[in-house]
Amino acid sequence: MSVNVERMVVGAVMLDGRMMREAAQECAPVDFADGRLGQLFAGMASMYANREPIDVITVSGRLVDWGVRGVSVADLHEWVSEVPTAANVGYYAAQVRRAALQRGANVVAAHMRQRLAEMGPELVISQALEELRDLQEQHTIDELSAMTLHELLGADVEYDWVIDGLLERRDRLMLTGGEGAGKSTFIRQMAITAAAGIHPFREYPIEPSRVLVIDAENTEVQWGRETRKWAGSLDQLGAGDPSERMHVSCVRRLDLTRDMDLGMVHRLVDQYRPDVLFIGPLYRLTPRAINNDDDAAPLLASLDTLRDRGLALVIEAHAGHATNATGERDLRPRGSAALMGWPEFGYGLRRNRKNPLHVDMVRWRGDRDARGWPSKLGKSNVQGQQRWPWRPVD
Repeated sequence: MSVNVERMVVGAVMLDGRMMREAAQECAPVDFADGRLGQLFAGMASMYANREPIDVITVSGRLVDWGVRGVSVADLHEWVSEVPTAANVGYYAAQVRRAALQRGANVVAAHMRQRLAEMGPELVISQALEELRDLQEQHTIDELSAMTLHELLGADVEYDWVIDGLLERRDRLMLTGGEGAGKSTFIRQMAITAAAGIHPFREYPIEPSRVLVIDAENTEVQWGRETRKWAGSLDQLGAGDPSERMHVSCVRRLDLTRDMDLGMVHRLVDQYRPDVLFIGPLYRLTPRAINNDDDAAPLLASLDTLRDRGLALVIEAHAGHATNATGERDLRPRGSAALMGWPEFGYGLRRNRKNPLHVDMVRWRGDRDARGWPSKLGKSNVQGQQRWPWRPVD
């Protein structure tokens, strides 16, 4: 498995040379079990540093200079063809480094077993600790790096939309609200319309997105009952069939701070390769209350490993029960203050005081970029028939 992932890293960088920077932040040439791939990775890193183009042709021309033996141009083409998208290179590279650490730890464990028959346990442990420190230093990635002004000015600044005007790849949106405010309905509407190629609120055609929903609160039956009501609207708008681009997994509860549960989610991402992942509610993604930064940190770090796969992340969370100075419910997410600074966009749904059919979209944190989120939503009816649950009022 590790060698396959190593080929994915090398293939992804040859597919898009700009990904070298991200890959180098997660692994180093020494992490590769296949020495040839480590040599290729080191050579491409040098090309990137010298601002040389990286692709199959340019790399194949340097194999002799780098001393890479047993690799043909056909191999390079095959490795590139195995990569579904270069955007996932950070995830692949992190797996390469993890596998290297696992191999090193197994070697240290074998040394301990051999030495226990010859010397006392105190000395065995002391030597093992020294080996583990060396292992950690050998595979430590220098996280500090910098781009030249030339690289910065030449970087691609175009939006990579997954939902036009609202979300681009790697965005994190956290949606809160009181019980019954319509959060689940809001998320279902966004998911289905995105997969159907319709803007969730403005109803114009957009590029369809692959959507994965992991719902830790509602059941498949609930999803089916609610979404069936809107099937006719897709036909009215001439939208595509979202069924093959949208997948829903309903689970009782997850603990994303456990490698086993997080690994299951990553495998779903591998299987369906979503552009947008809807997941939540937040309190059901860990068995512990998220009362402080120590509680929040491991959960947010786990969610970031999903976001780093090149997808947009939409998380449902519950608001606290405190009220603000105006007597209205505070819509900031319940728990640690770390939750408020983490997403790019934080919104809460609040019933409008003047019109019970309207909800206000309240920003509980400032947007990190200008987007087209509506400020007020209302129940929609077209010729007496409901089209979508929420439409912008503004």
